[in-house]
Amino acid sequence: MKTVIILLCLCYLANGANILCFFPVPFRSHYAFAKPLLAKLTERGHNLTVYTMYPEFKNSHSIKYREIDIRPCMPSKPPKPGTIDDIMASDNIMASLQMCYEFQPKSSTEFVKCSPMDDLFKSTDQFDLFLTDLSHFDWYAGFAYKFACPMINIFPNMILPFVADIIGAISNPAYVPNMVSGVSPIPKMSFGDRLFNTYYYLVIKTIGSLYSIIPAEKFAREVFGDDVPPMEEIVKNTSVTFFNNYPGFHAAIPVPPNLVKVGGMNVGPAKMLPQNIEKFINESKHGVVYFCMGSLLRGETFPPEKREAFLYAFSKIPQRVLWKWEGDVLPGKSDNIMISKWMPQRDILAHPNVKLFISHGGLLGTSEAVYEGVPVLGIPIFGDQRTNIKSLEANGAGELLDYNEISKEVVLEKIQRLLNDPKYKENAKLLSDRYRDRPMSPLDTAVYWTEYVIRHKGAPHLRTAAADMPWYQYLLLDVIAFIVAVLVAGLLIIYYTTKFILRAIYGLICGGGAKKGSSKSDKKKRN
Repeated sequence: MKTVIILLCLCYLANGANILCFFPVPFRSHYAFAKPLLAKLTERGHNLTVYTMYPEFKNSHSIKYREIDIRPCMPSKPPKPGTIDDIMASDNIMASLQMCYEFQPKSSTEFVKCSPMDDLFKSTDQFDLFLTDLSHFDWYAGFAYKFACPMINIFPNMILPFVADIIGAISNPAYVPNMVSGVSPIPKMSFGDRLFNTYYYLVIKTIGSLYSIIPAEKFAREVFGDDVPPMEEIVKNTSVTFFNNYPGFHAAIPVPPNLVKVGGMNVGPAKMLPQNIEKFINESKHGVVYFCMGSLLRGETFPPEKREAFLYAFSKIPQRVLWKWEGDVLPGKSDNIMISKWMPQRDILAHPNVKLFISHGGLLGTSEAVYEGVPVLGIPIFGDQRTNIKSLEANGAGELLDYNEISKEVVLEKIQRLLNDPKYKENAKLLSDRYRDRPMSPLDTAVYWTEYVIRHKGAPHLRTAAADMPWYQYLLLDVIAFIVAVLVAGLLIIYYTTKFILRAIYGLICGGGAKKGSSKSDKKKRN
């Protein structure tokens, strides 16, 4: 019996695919969104080679999971937590596009010499799948070409126009929000929203090529050789793209089969809370407010007047407050506040006594709150955060607090309204029910389509014809031009035919009358 079990296990491992995973984007949330899928694929017997900016298993050489630290090779290091005012000051479209440019290594010689990358470029391993995070037309899409394997893209936000258009998805700014535009189409966009959304769409599509597409193309040719196809062609052949969206929270958008919604894939089962936090929450008769501005934004960097606004508001409510505070001391802290430099956010939000989540609106944390049905007071600072909070507002499950409007009175009024008006909790519960109600979990969905691509050695049949159309055909401009030409030609034919007929009739009538009059006058002259 033992022999049979061992043979079955060996067969299971033998059937596992070899998957190359490359995650060079220096934002922890990007990798955090993909990690549950990597773990699940490993559990299912696949062999993963993971190049990451956030290694967790140093010198890991497991047969099924091998992790390689690429931080020494990359130009953009994981960002250090900054002050909220500094990050607010850099929140503009040009700064975001400039950041895309900084993702591209500047020296191919030094890059290839870097030990982890040197090993990868020299590798003769056979891979069945390339799994990565393509934010734009990134140079590392070339690994799919180098190893002649299908590619899957995992994106932790809404898809940017760069990628959406090239894979044949619809990114019409009339009703598909750009993730950085800060608008929500629920129930519909106003004229100003559509104008603003279109502006962001055009800027990212046009100026963005200077910061992303052109540098990526140049660098890819340097490291993969001149035979590498254009990045546009490689990205176009992406088998499946996973993105962090699901109807009910974000707006419903039409997507082709190769664009798969796995919103909330990062939300795993809740774990037991640390004893001190568990006790603090359980003993709060009126519930708990959880306050966290994420891993990049440090709550301790709030300017004094804004910090005082929250301290004042918290001192006026009966609820207890868990505040992720990175400093050793919080000046003016009232007795109902517990501070800590780190808190298990997923597990805290799952506790039934948590009544409100005050957050910056990052999509991973917001997804956790939506999943657990916790109302959110969102203070968007940069990126997609305003769009996420706007979607919550539209669903009646939260409110937006503009950073520039923070004051004692405003903060207290919003917190009290979200805590005391039952409609927010009711709407958050309805939103949670919709968000959870799916044919299969987002993680199982991602696993299914990943193994689908492996089984079929790619999935070009999932791509719509739109991916191969030039823009004028996609917009039907050639058809519209033909119809207009036919209509104009028809109108011209009718116009000139009518003109000719009318002239002929006029000539017959007027010409005949003239001849008749001439004959009478001739008769008179002869008489």
